[in-house]
Amino acid sequence: MRILLTGLLLLSPWLGHAADRELLSDTGFHRGFRVIAPSAGKRVVSGQLAGDDASAKPVWDLDQWHSRFPFTSPPSLRVGAHLVYSNTAKWVVVNAGTLTLGVDSRPEYTNTLRRTPADPWVHLLAEQALENGPSLREMRTLQLRCTARLTEAETFRPVGYTADLHAAQFQLVVTLANTRRESPGYGDFLWFVVPLYDDRHAQPPRYLNRDFADASAKFIFNPGTDAFTPQHLRDGQWVKIDRDLRPLLLEALKEAWQRGYLRDSRDLADYRLTTLNLGWEVPGLNRVALAVRDLSLRAEVSGE
Repeated sequence: MRILLTGLLLLSPWLGHAADRELLSDTGFHRGFRVIAPSAGKRVVSGQLAGDDASAKPVWDLDQWHSRFPFTSPPSLRVGAHLVYSNTAKWVVVNAGTLTLGVDSRPEYTNTLRRTPADPWVHLLAEQALENGPSLREMRTLQLRCTARLTEAETFRPVGYTADLHAAQFQLVVTLANTRRESPGYGDFLWFVVPLYDDRHAQPPRYLNRDFADASAKFIFNPGTDAFTPQHLRDGQWVKIDRDLRPLLLEALKEAWQRGYLRDSRDLADYRLTTLNLGWEVPGLNRVALAVRDLSLRAEVSGE
């Protein structure tokens, strides 16, 4: 910060120091959720799940793509300190800053396995827009913190099951996008994935490829769970993530550029995080639930 006074440039005592900035709002999930209708590709608010603070507007969306049993604005159920929303195929529980998302995909698919990779699959995601965050150039660090625990995990493997088509995955995903309107690459982005659970692997592996499930075909950078923790969630214990994402985001950009993605800009000042989502994608027959608490995404920014 610079202050110009009577022709003299006075430097603030904080100049050159870095400041922390939390990029997420309502990390304890107290303000509830805007419920998004299940038609993929359209953001249509169809209802609301009230939180502990019923007077506050939600900052989180609840995405439920391709669900046959969508939430709209159901009444909540209090179970002790737990605030519970549930139906035949999914449940959302908030308790003292802990969010649990659960899916039973059997009624979604009428107990029938998906047949081809083109068949849509069920999602249950909490999503938030990240507004006015710093660029990658401005960041010194970007610290992701959360603690997660698998609370339910059943996989059903009838005749026709294949690991390639039928799975349950819980991931935290951020979009890294070119947000500078003057850039020729404005609006282009990649997906950066933090894989927390995959019923096919104790430690979900590294995966770098284009997004085959979305017509935009953007680049997916998933460095694998061991980039974040040596632990796995299968034993039902709390697992802590505490990792500086900035080096991994730089690696993601490098890989994207080498593979022909985001080709219109290599300027780090153009790139910012624009969304974060966390939750389930369940293309198989599963009953699964996972709890997340202590969520934070904090940027250390130069010169603030």
